[in-house]
Amino acid sequence: MQQGHPRRKQLSRANHEMIKHKRYIFVKKILDGMVKGVVAVGEAYGRAMRNFFNTSEMIPLKDKTEIKDIYSEMHNPKGLIQVVPPKFNQ
Repeated sequence: MQQGHPRRKQLSRANHEMIKHKRYIFVKKILDGMVKGVVAVGEAYGRAMRNFFNTSEMIPLKDKTEIKDIYSEMHNPKGLIQVVPPKFNQ
């Protein structure tokens, strides 16, 4: 006498294989994302190092007086009225 549906074993095995497949695809996507992240960090590091060494070979700027003038104007403004405190000992 037959016990249960004849395709029950086949359907159960197919369901189990689909569950394993979904887990495999999930883990594969996570690992692919991690690998892509590591590769992206490596590329960014490589670009930063190339840019760093390429800028060190450049000729340094000769005109640095402009920065000093802007700095001195910022701390000694010419256009503002300077308040002189009164002298009490005369």
